[in-house]
Amino acid sequence: MKRNKLILLIILLVLIGAYFVLKLNQPEEKQTRIFDLDSLSIGTIEIYDQSDTLKFAIKDGTWYLTSPVAWAADTLSIQALFKDVLMAKSPKTSMGEGKEAIANFRLKDNQALHIIAGDKKGKKRIHTMFSNMGNPYDYFRYYGSNKVYQIKSKVARNFSTELSSWRSPTIVHHYEEELLSIDVVHPKNSFTLTRKGYEWFYKDAIEAFPIPPTNRAIMKVVNILANMDTYIFIDDKQEEYAAKFAKPDCTVTLHLVNNQTQVLTFVKANDDNYLLMVDGDASVLFTVTYDTFFRFIRHAAVFREVSY
Repeated sequence: MKRNKLILLIILLVLIGAYFVLKLNQPEEKQTRIFDLDSLSIGTIEIYDQSDTLKFAIKDGTWYLTSPVAWAADTLSIQALFKDVLMAKSPKTSMGEGKEAIANFRLKDNQALHIIAGDKKGKKRIHTMFSNMGNPYDYFRYYGSNKVYQIKSKVARNFSTELSSWRSPTIVHHYEEELLSIDVVHPKNSFTLTRKGYEWFYKDAIEAFPIPPTNRAIMKVVNILANMDTYIFIDDKQEEYAAKFAKPDCTVTLHLVNNQTQVLTFVKANDDNYLLMVDGDASVLFTVTYDTFFRFIRHAAVFREVSY
């Protein structure tokens, strides 16, 4: 190898070595947990902004909304909140400080999304405020503090106070082995679907027969009862829809192995959707698709079909 090429190679290796030495010795910016609470110690959460206030509490390991409605919280939303916010870290170095910084980062009390976490003993509460200015990451401050920090996630947008995002969408959740029988009543017919082991049987006023194991109609009924959900809730509209529910389009009564029953009442909302009332409780109505409703009003001949 020529002498000048050897010198160039040595210089290159020295520069590469120096780069890695500097990189390894470069001090990393210290980060700290935004919420100084252990995940298992958090017992209450409050989220609010100018439009609404949501309150949550944990009971027997499950998170529930306590205000503005009493409802099971959506599991995925709660998990995301813990991962991206409550357990998140941020650099200790602030992005700005003082009234001007609060104004510039849109973190005034009436602009921000407020998230408050409290422990199960009701003693320690941490109050944070988040905003987004169209940047990849959000900014936040602690309530009462004028120091602004950055968090590497979108909190204000992803964890808004839109109630439907936080309510558990589950309406009915019964696996096939939990079902004993299903009574269906609608204006054109009434029939019962009965499970005996792994077999289903159809019976109405005219005929009775075993349903083929590969029948798609019974599969669709069983599948929807295992996972019937919605993200559209209608609260406190009893009087408005009372006349419709007096003459329902379909009533489905589920008889369960635990000796309990559940009654599903459907009425038409529009061409594409139906309203569903569960166990006669009109305080909360659910909007479901026509396909959900249609699974329960099939003709007897459809349950005879052998599907492949």
